[in-house]
Amino acid sequence: MIYSFYHITDVHYYSKRNFACDWRTFPQPSTQICILKSEEAFKKALEIIEKDEDTKTVIITGDLTNHGEAYSHEEVRALLQEFTDRGGNPYVYTDTHDYPYFPIHGYDENGNEVPAEHLPEQQVKEMYHPFGRDKAFDTFDDGTTYIAEILPGLYHIAMGYDFTSEDKHHSPVFSDELMAWVKAHTEKAKEKGATVICSTHRPIVAPSPAYEVVGKGHAFPEGEKSAKQLADMGIRLFFSGHSHIQCMKEIVSEKGNRLYSVQTSSLAAFPPKMRKITVDTEKGIAEIRTVDMELPDLGMSFTEYARRGFLGIVESIPYNMEHDVEAFANTEGGISLPKDLILRHPKAVMFLGRKLNGLTYGKVAKFSKKYHTLTEKDYEQVKDRKIVNLVFDLVANLYRGNAHYTPDSVEYQIMMGSVKKIEKLLSALRIDVRKLLSGYTLSEFIEPLLYNSGLDDDNVTVNIA
Repeated sequence: MIYSFYHITDVHYYSKRNFACDWRTFPQPSTQICILKSEEAFKKALEIIEKDEDTKTVIITGDLTNHGEAYSHEEVRALLQEFTDRGGNPYVYTDTHDYPYFPIHGYDENGNEVPAEHLPEQQVKEMYHPFGRDKAFDTFDDGTTYIAEILPGLYHIAMGYDFTSEDKHHSPVFSDELMAWVKAHTEKAKEKGATVICSTHRPIVAPSPAYEVVGKGHAFPEGEKSAKQLADMGIRLFFSGHSHIQCMKEIVSEKGNRLYSVQTSSLAAFPPKMRKITVDTEKGIAEIRTVDMELPDLGMSFTEYARRGFLGIVESIPYNMEHDVEAFANTEGGISLPKDLILRHPKAVMFLGRKLNGLTYGKVAKFSKKYHTLTEKDYEQVKDRKIVNLVFDLVANLYRGNAHYTPDSVEYQIMMGSVKKIEKLLSALRIDVRKLLSGYTLSEFIEPLLYNSGLDDDNVTVNIA
């Protein structure tokens, strides 16, 4: 059998009805989510699927709306109904951003944030039952987890989760009872010769060491253990979102069974992507292909538009540190220092800004000259380039996947050479970096941001036999 379906996640749909002002003249907020284009991106994705002659089936793994606005939910549901009426086959569930866990806001006539209406969590869940749970042949617990035959002979288990902490945003976990339920269904599926895939909203394993630190608690703390259990049950493909990171991870159990964690970026953030998956059970392979979202009339690619919205404010930090301390202090989400502390020490901030902006490849290469193999020619070609540009590219690499600075590149040599020297210095000072970096060394933390040595994060064919 050959099955094809799409994976979409983190739509973050934001209704234009949330604007009392003219949204067309409203500046795109400097956040990761492109709320001004989220409606267009979702409609475009559904249009792509409708036109696909192979399949009309799509799995959407949560965060359908920006922050759970009532208008947004109403419109997403209407679009899903229209998609279904035209032959679409969606399997959807809600998660964090779909419920009133965040301040729900719109914009008044002057473009200022004002509270917006939201819907109760249970009502939100029930709104989407026709596009998932109602098509299921079994559910677990309160029905958040369900199993449905999304195509003949292809079963999809949408897995809900609990939390090990009182904070309902951190430390997700699959209960033993849920795993037993999943195992029972996979065994029944094997008897029928069916294939089973699974999904949940959050990544079952962290996409990178950096995410384990900056997104601490958002992936499953015991995710690798759960992934191996699922692999031994016969599950080979596991889909998720939440992190907004484009990533492919392979987890191998002690018995040698493999599970592929397919993490897809947000449809309306950097980088805006969706995936098409084709499973060939006779050949025992799955082809995973990425579809880059494109929208007209932006004057640039949607990816570049999203990058500017996400990193634009972050990329202004070094300049503002040196030239506009007040703007630096008001940076939204770019730093974690208290605003009043920054404003009390403007000269110190400006000094650090000058040092940061003045840092070049040449200076860093000299610092780490014993730990790299750059030739004099390499050095002359890059010595005047600003290191801050590379740093921002590494931030982008965290989200877009497929970091491209190979071990023989100048960037890799300089960065990893510096990291090795810093590790040497920290060791001499008896400072254990592993305590700060979730058990990773500094090299293990930085290297994946420079170079992807694992599976291709966008397009890959994997063995699922």
